[in-house]
Order: sequence, then C-alpha cells, then structure tokens
Amino acid sequence: MKKLIQKKLFIGGCILLGIIAITGIGASYYFGKMVVDGLFYQNEGNDTQNNSIVLLAEWGYDLEGFNTKYAGKDLRLEAEDGNHFPVTFLSTNGNQDKDTAILIHGAGGDHVFVAPLAEMYLKNGWNVLTFDMRGHGDNESPLVTFGYLEQLDVRAIVDYAKKVTNNKQVVVHGQSMGGATAGMYAATDHAIKHADAIIMDSPVHSMEDMFIGVWQEMEDTEGIPLPYIIACWNLYMKINYGFTFKDVEITQHQKYNEVKTLVINSSQDKLCLPENVTALYDNVAAADKKLVTIDSEHIKGILDHKEDYEAAVMQFLSN
Repeated sequence: MKKLIQKKLFIGGCILLGIIAITGIGASYYFGKMVVDGLFYQNEGNDTQNNSIVLLAEWGYDLEGFNTKYAGKDLRLEAEDGNHFPVTFLSTNGNQDKDTAILIHGAGGDHVFVAPLAEMYLKNGWNVLTFDMRGHGDNESPLVTFGYLEQLDVRAIVDYAKKVTNNKQVVVHGQSMGGATAGMYAATDHAIKHADAIIMDSPVHSMEDMFIGVWQEMEDTEGIPLPYIIACWNLYMKINYGFTFKDVEITQHQKYNEVKTLVINSSQDKLCLPENVTALYDNVAAADKKLVTIDSEHIKGILDHKEDYEAAVMQFLSN
C-alpha cells in the first residue's frame, strides 16, 4: 500500500511539473508573440505611401518637381522565395545600359521616399531602381524583418540590373532600415559576386536592440527579466519564422561583407546612434571601405548637406 501511495504521489508530482512547464512555455510563447508580431506587422493599417509624401513635404523636398522631371517605368519582380513586389526604373534618357543604383527606403515609407537620393544619381547620369520593401507600399509580403527576408528582393533587383546593363556598376544604397537591408545583402555570396558597391546611410545595426526599445516603451513590463523576454522572442521567431535575433545582427554580419562599402554616419542621429554606426563600419571585412560623417539628423544628410553628401558618394564610386 505504501509503495502504491508513493507511486501515485510521484505520478501526481510529474503531472504537476508538466502542467507548470507547459504553462511556462505557453506564457513564454505569448510574451514572444506579443512583441514580435507587433514589430513584424508594424505597418498593418499604416499608410506608408502617404507617409513618404508627408515627410518629404515637411522636410521641404520638391517631390512634384522630381516627378515632373523624371518619369519611371514600373515592373514587377519575383524573389527566390516567391514574393512578388513592384519596382520602378528611372533613367534620364531611356538608356538602360548605364551604371545603376538600387535604392532602399527606410521603415514606415515606400519607394517614393528615396526621391532625393534618386535625383542625385540621375543628375550624375545613373539609372535608378527603387522598390517597396516588404511590409511597405505595394509589396505583397506584410512582414518587416530588418533585412533578413528583404535582402531576397534586393537579390532579384541586382539580377535584373545585371541583365539589362552591360558590364556597368550596380550599387545598392539603403537608408536606415534600408541600410540594414543593404548590410544584410552585402554579407551574402550573391553580393560578393554581383554587387559593385554597398552604401549604408544611418543603418539600423541590430534587430534585437530595436525590439528591446519597443519592449521598454510598453506598459507593465517592469520586473520581467530582459534575458527571459529575449529568449521568448527567439523561441517565437524560430517556431513561426525560422530565424532568431542572431540571424539579423547587421553589425556582426559585416564580418562577411567583402564588397566595396561606404557607410554614412549622421552626427546628430538619435535613432541610429553614431557610435553604433561606427561599430558597424569597423566590422566591415572589405578592404575597400570608407566612413563619412555628415552633420545632420537621421538620414537627412542628402537634404541638409546635399553637395557634401553627393561629393562623398560620387567620389567613392569613381575610385
């Protein structure tokens, strides 16, 4: 009888521990879902197309004048994972066989936001390819993954640019989260083989740090250990999306970046801090690399110091 009672107590204890473990895993999964889905689907209900127009107007950029001067040709491409997305091809004289810049906008906007960059390249005789990143504009994918999936779209555009040009430069130039996407792409074999240069303007350096910032701004999160929360996020991402924070550490990935690279730092940047951008630059493995600092706020160098910005980019690409 005593052994039977002990056996029942043992089984009951195991069941209780199992319930506690399942509850703990369920809570961890919930914590992961709460923030990860919020950030990955950050643009649900967000008019990213209008955001570009509004912010450029606030910054004093003449978008109407740009659209009057430069007419784009629209096309659609498909990434290797099956994602379809819109691309706009811009050229000054219709001749596609020229050096080509692929421009990547930042979070919360669409391809229209890179008009100031496009204007710089076009006036210097380059072709320009712009597109809506995943989770933005008319891109079919709703996911924002800080370059992890977005760089697949960049590959498709680079392949297209190589196909329509004959031994001309193909450059990938991104701003903010677009800079992170350029950095993620730069660390791939595809970039080493097919891209002639990478330019990262005020790039986001870490998806994990961005997530932590969002978490810390949320209510009722005090007292929950950050390492536990990060583990929850990684668990949820791995189960549902197949990758973790480690796979999207843009700074760390630069040790695989062997492509000629220019990093543009904004000295007054409060979003992508100058010290983080400098650390990213230091990690770039390419022998041919350069760091330029512009005295401006986040990604505003192309507007606030247009001539200096243009000179830095064009001199770098001509060397």
